[in-house]
Amino acid sequence: MTGMERVPMGPPWSVDLIADLHAGVLPPEVAAQLRPRVEADAEASEVLRALDATLEDLHSLPPVPMPDHVAARINAALAAEARPGIAPVVSLNEARKRRNRRLGMGGGGVLVAAAAAFGIVLAVSPGAQQPPANDAAPAPTSKQSEAPPLALKRDELGSAVGEVLGAQNYGPLETPDRLTGCLKGGGITSSGTPLGISPIDLEGKSAVMAILPAGLGKYRLVVLDPATCGPDRQEGVLADTTVGQR
Repeated sequence: MTGMERVPMGPPWSVDLIADLHAGVLPPEVAAQLRPRVEADAEASEVLRALDATLEDLHSLPPVPMPDHVAARINAALAAEARPGIAPVVSLNEARKRRNRRLGMGGGGVLVAAAAAFGIVLAVSPGAQQPPANDAAPAPTSKQSEAPPLALKRDELGSAVGEVLGAQNYGPLETPDRLTGCLKGGGITSSGTPLGISPIDLEGKSAVMAILPAGLGKYRLVVLDPATCGPDRQEGVLADTTVGQR
């Protein structure tokens, strides 16, 4: 619905429209005219009562911990956006209002109500776009740099997070498979692409530091010796520590 913001005709009304009304995402003038009509209709008012009951059930649920892989993606997105500027955080309702203004009223009102009950917010990256679902993810590439690797001591690894986070420079390890093998040798399991990886100089020794997810706001820093690490070589792990919020 765009332009004149006319009140949808009914009954009947779609469940999505009733859910939008329930979630408070319709324009105020439309909602003011539509609500009494919906409440006067037996079938539509039953949908409203069901949505009320759903919200009550959601409110009564215990807190749900965020999965590590979701926390890792949020950390990576925030880190990437922090470089050119700070990503604004907006509520799901506000994001949906913007979408409605662009695309017209659509479905998903029930999901909005459920998400609102959990207090979910979205990090909106300026100008960011999601890649099409059927596009293959780009293969990791090594970022060549003329600058020498970061020179670090063992007790300074945490200071390099800002530099390494988001980098995908495998250096002498060359490939993700080699990284996986070296992590396996140290008994370290990790799925997918690391949050950051880059060659470093660890107390005078050529090494590679990988940043792995360790929960929201926390990172596992693993330093590998490319000359000795491998699937069966635990000695190739030079350092393994976790930094961030406790």
